[in-house]
Amino acid sequence: MVDPLNILHTIGLDELYPVVRCELRLSDQLDVDRLKRAVVAVGKIIPEIFASYEVADNQFVPLDRDAATIVKVVTDYDEGAANRLDFMNQPQLKIIVTGEKLIIFVSHILSDGAGTKQLLYLLAECYNRQAVPKGIQNHTDIDGIRQLLATTKPTVNTTDHPSEKLLLPKLADSQSPTYEVIHTQLTEQQTQALHAATRKLGVTLNDMLMAAFGKTIQQYCGVEAIALACPTDMRQYLPADQRQQLRVQNMTARYNFDVVSQPEEGLAVTAKKVHEQMVDRKKAKQFLDSIRGLVAKVDAGQSIDELQKVVEASYHVREIAYTNFGIVDQERLRFADTDVQQLIMTGSFRRMPMYQVAISTFNGEMTLAVNMIGSRAERQFGRAVLDHMRVRLLAITDGLD
Repeated sequence: MVDPLNILHTIGLDELYPVVRCELRLSDQLDVDRLKRAVVAVGKIIPEIFASYEVADNQFVPLDRDAATIVKVVTDYDEGAANRLDFMNQPQLKIIVTGEKLIIFVSHILSDGAGTKQLLYLLAECYNRQAVPKGIQNHTDIDGIRQLLATTKPTVNTTDHPSEKLLLPKLADSQSPTYEVIHTQLTEQQTQALHAATRKLGVTLNDMLMAAFGKTIQQYCGVEAIALACPTDMRQYLPADQRQQLRVQNMTARYNFDVVSQPEEGLAVTAKKVHEQMVDRKKAKQFLDSIRGLVAKVDAGQSIDELQKVVEASYHVREIAYTNFGIVDQERLRFADTDVQQLIMTGSFRRMPMYQVAISTFNGEMTLAVNMIGSRAERQFGRAVLDHMRVRLLAITDGLD
């Protein structure tokens, strides 16, 4: 069996197809033939991109290593193309070239957000070199995580199923749903101001972003607590030599936090509550609880069905979700003489009122984005929610909260 953490993303496939989506807006069109040669080179290091996936035994099945099965050139692009992804029968990577834009879908069964960034860097390097970089090997073991599990005690009272959930209301107008990616940005200056505001408050940027998102959703459902899952890249906990390795794999676990926060409470106060709870969660390495049962059952030889039940108990799909891809290095994401002018990273498309905000920073600018499936009214509502979150963050930078 390959990386057992792949199984985390095989539940709820009917409602949430497991992808990481990257949209690269370029200064010029790429050479498509050169891009295809780069994909072939990447496939020599990560052969799973040229493979289908079998859920029944958590295995990747090799397909023909033909770049044309991955790279497609289209004149008009429709976001509904995401509905036609089929990682059970097709490659785990899809690249759509449309003018001066690349739309890249990476199977979340193959890799997580941090692994996707590594894959993007490798694709750019292979495009620039037109050769396979020497000495690079992709690692997909979780030996370091097993050692961490063995030396860390389970925590208590950190259920993955909160008693009071964050929700968005379901609109009456929900007919004729279509796919759309919405996004908004903070300029470089605004992003720097947000960093400064969080330092002044003594919280992390991630604490503030989660609090702002939670407070925003809270305004639409009126609950008295903010409960979210906070994804974390476990690569950072590996031994130093393993942290330097190429790891295009699933290595994301998640913290759970649940803070009492009245709807009228200010964002700065809530952010401090989130920070205090996250400090405790990090100290206890509580994120390991989200995968502990899965790894134990894998080692015991349990069936995929049984493993998926364990995932549902400790890593279930939440209707309201948050993810932060962090900083994407613009210096490592250049394609010869073509610069990436804007990057938007998101997760899976979700049917409203399910909603996941995805945050990434590129070239100093922070992007807030959401992949939506909904009617025109629902998608307009989704844009309003995102704008609401942005306004909250800007108010903090202006000292208005």
